[in-house]
Amino acid sequence: MNNEITEIVLKENGFEAFNSMQEEALKKDLFEKSLLIAAPTSSGKTMVAEMLALNTAMNKEGKTLYIAPLKALATEHYKEFKKKYEKYGLNAALSTGDLDSGSKYLSKYNVIFLTTEKLDSLLRHEAAWLEDTKLLIVDEIHELDSSRGPTLEIVIAKMMSINSSLQVLGLSATINNSDEIAEWLNAELVKSNYRPVKLSEGTYYDGLIYDKDYKKEEINEDGEPIDALIKFVLKKEKQMLCFVNSRKSTITLAEKLGKVVERKLSEEERKDLKKIANEALNVLESPTEQCRKLAGCVERGSAFHHAGLMPKQKELVEENFRNKKIKSISATPTLSMGINTPAYMVVVRDLHRFTAQGMQKIPVREYKQMVGRAGRTGFDEEGMGITIAKNEVQLDKIIEEFVDGKIENIESKLGAEPVLRMHLLGLIATDFVFNIQSMEDFFSKTFYAKQFGDLGSLMFKLQDILKQLEEFGFIEYTNERKKFKATTIGKRIAELYLDPVSGDKLIKSLQKNVSGFGLLYSLAELNEFAPWFNVGKRIEQDVFLELNEKANELAVDVMEVQYTDYNLLEKFYSAKVMNEWINEVREEKIINEYDVLPGILFNKSKILDWLAYSAIELAKLMEIKEMIRSYAVLRKRVLYGIKEELVELIELKGIGRVRARKLFNAGIKGITDVKKADVKDLGILIGNSVAFDIKKHLRQI
Repeated sequence: MNNEITEIVLKENGFEAFNSMQEEALKKDLFEKSLLIAAPTSSGKTMVAEMLALNTAMNKEGKTLYIAPLKALATEHYKEFKKKYEKYGLNAALSTGDLDSGSKYLSKYNVIFLTTEKLDSLLRHEAAWLEDTKLLIVDEIHELDSSRGPTLEIVIAKMMSINSSLQVLGLSATINNSDEIAEWLNAELVKSNYRPVKLSEGTYYDGLIYDKDYKKEEINEDGEPIDALIKFVLKKEKQMLCFVNSRKSTITLAEKLGKVVERKLSEEERKDLKKIANEALNVLESPTEQCRKLAGCVERGSAFHHAGLMPKQKELVEENFRNKKIKSISATPTLSMGINTPAYMVVVRDLHRFTAQGMQKIPVREYKQMVGRAGRTGFDEEGMGITIAKNEVQLDKIIEEFVDGKIENIESKLGAEPVLRMHLLGLIATDFVFNIQSMEDFFSKTFYAKQFGDLGSLMFKLQDILKQLEEFGFIEYTNERKKFKATTIGKRIAELYLDPVSGDKLIKSLQKNVSGFGLLYSLAELNEFAPWFNVGKRIEQDVFLELNEKANELAVDVMEVQYTDYNLLEKFYSAKVMNEWINEVREEKIINEYDVLPGILFNKSKILDWLAYSAIELAKLMEIKEMIRSYAVLRKRVLYGIKEELVELIELKGIGRVRARKLFNAGIKGITDVKKADVKDLGILIGNSVAFDIKKHLRQI
């Protein structure tokens, strides 16, 4: 055992000794061998990761890459690591954006926290410093069985191919077939049920909580189930986290819970919450109805959390739940993804969700992931994971299928053709794959091969994809078709992290010199923009008529593709929504008219920004100068939601779409006009502090 490393980690985490799970990991030759840890939330898996990262830097003089499925999770671990270990000479970096860079600056860091997609992008850019990686930490490795799974699987296989002696540490709270994954990683398995805070799982029915053995606990609170449970929690001076199956439900429930919570707040808590509510309200230049609803809930000590919130609002909710100022959160399941927001009680209200096949049961693994948030180390002696039954039949079913249910196996999702297409081009562009044999060799190292054994059907798909990539002009054969390699444009498509089908569509749009609405549609129709905005049955016919009216502006032949592209209407409708955004239609009007929430609008504008950048890069390669300018202007417009006339003003510090429009309408149409204007006059239009900051930025103060 490396005593210096273990002592540092214990000290920085405030413990005197390791727990049983960590002791078991140490017995497995932790510092030399690959390891897979399958243990509950809060069992101390992160401490094991920290030990290995320190050992890799101090004793092996190598790099550690820590990959997480979400930016928020990578950021959280980065901040914690930096705070604890920077004093020991370790330097950590966070890299979750810019998918078109080799990020050479990262070569000087010991420990780098990334998303899976960012690491894949670095591999596509053949970042030379990746060869110095000696430890790969994969957080939430059960994500192999998600939509992000194929990318994670390919990234792990690539990293193991680059360095055959690479040490891998996989971390997960919910793996049933952990032995199979450990075997794929050539790793020792640590499987533990240790939890520092006991988790009690049960189902609430008729005033009682039943555990899997039907032992009862009386709640002794009146009202509907949720009301009774929050009263029970508040009486203990604790917090509750409730998972529901839709964004709309999170808001309705948060408002309902707020009415109960506010009665229990002290005067000091009310003052603090008012300040937090004001921050949540004013994240955007013009607050939306959702902003007002969130602020109203927060002021009462409650909050909601879903993908439609702005990033800053999510951070405010998470941070103030952790510091115990917000007493309850209602959330969609994304909040269960490892982010540190534990509560005394976690209620999984909805055990079904709507899918394309109708209402479906959620996986047991997802249920366990959610209830695993219950129990706060250092604050609680136990955590409670609760479901709600409406009758005795449902009570029996929930206990059997969820509380006492068997977690599903992790299954490889690598066989899906769209992701195979993207990753195969990436592999060819970086010379991991250069002929049929090397293609088979690489895919034989994947979890798919480990799990299903026979690569026959996968190889058949891959050879079909090779034909498609050749038709697109993204690969070419050499040596009498015995070898293949990426063409210049094929390599660029791979570096830009585009689906080859999207790359081909963009190239065709560039060749046709699309403009106006067609320019925006050329981006919104791409797979990267999916899921597209839903077209309600009530307006389908109107949208179809609009599509035909604008058909001549689009690069696609509407008459030809309307029978083959089942998403054509949604793609057009999505471009129409984003066209409203770039023509300065108020956010609230877009939200109300198109049912698109601010956080979704923000995320979609970011995606369009990246796609517009990709179009510019392809236009440079194809030497189509007029399209470079067109997409460059569109980039600014989609990012800020502005008309073209505001592009120059938006570059100024502190100026968003609302302030830029105020300046323009007052005759201040560019930076030259801003320089000429008196700071007091600017202050009347956009606020004194912003005006002062702009003048200072322009070095006029």
